[in-house]
Amino acid sequence: MRHILTGFSLMVLMTSCSTASKFFASSNKSNPKSELQPTQKPGPAANAYMEQVTISPRNSKTDTRMQRIEQNIASSGVRDVKAVHAAILVPRTAPASELQKKYALILNVLPNTIGNNDLLETMDDWYGTRYQYGGTTKYGIDCSAFTREMYRGAFGIELPRTAREQYGRARKISSTELKEGDLVFFNTTGGVSHVGMYLGNNKFVHASTSKGVTISDLYETYYLSRFIGAGRIEATSEEYLVRNSSGSSGVSN
Repeated sequence: MRHILTGFSLMVLMTSCSTASKFFASSNKSNPKSELQPTQKPGPAANAYMEQVTISPRNSKTDTRMQRIEQNIASSGVRDVKAVHAAILVPRTAPASELQKKYALILNVLPNTIGNNDLLETMDDWYGTRYQYGGTTKYGIDCSAFTREMYRGAFGIELPRTAREQYGRARKISSTELKEGDLVFFNTTGGVSHVGMYLGNNKFVHASTSKGVTISDLYETYYLSRFIGAGRIEATSEEYLVRNSSGSSGVSN
């Protein structure tokens, strides 16, 4: 009798197991997302990758994004920091040159936003040179001779000699389209009589009659009231070929 009851109990147990497995199978089908539910929480190393850091005035100078991430990595126990650097792909920019820092202060922009080194070097070479009407040398230079030297040094492009001729050569653009290297023209003594090169942030470099080669703001009352228009110099076919064969960058062709 005991053996019969034991066999009967075994049958009941097998039936229960079969019913339970069918129940769980049907539950998984009705909720397919249940198979995708994570069984473990991400460890501290994963949190180090997902860390988002906000740069604020409080921490921008002493607590950079990479420093914050490295601190999180150190506290998480991850030892292969180089691998983490490669994984998160934090962009690194080249350190700014002294010329970039110098003119960034004058233009009130970030140093790395001034990328044309030829332009910076040419401008710095002439910066402070006194004004001389008709002058073309370091002993004295006028506005159109200066912009001609700037285009030679920065872009390898030859401009006409006078401001009026340069105005005729340039393709006229709106002041809202101005970008680094464009020319800005003024009526100071009648007609197109003054020219400078736009640098960015409303600033332009020119040979001023009172200060020599200097940087001024387009919104200064004197220049704003005398502004005629802006122009973009497009390289000739020969200039375009020479510039691209030398690998230098410049204005559009």
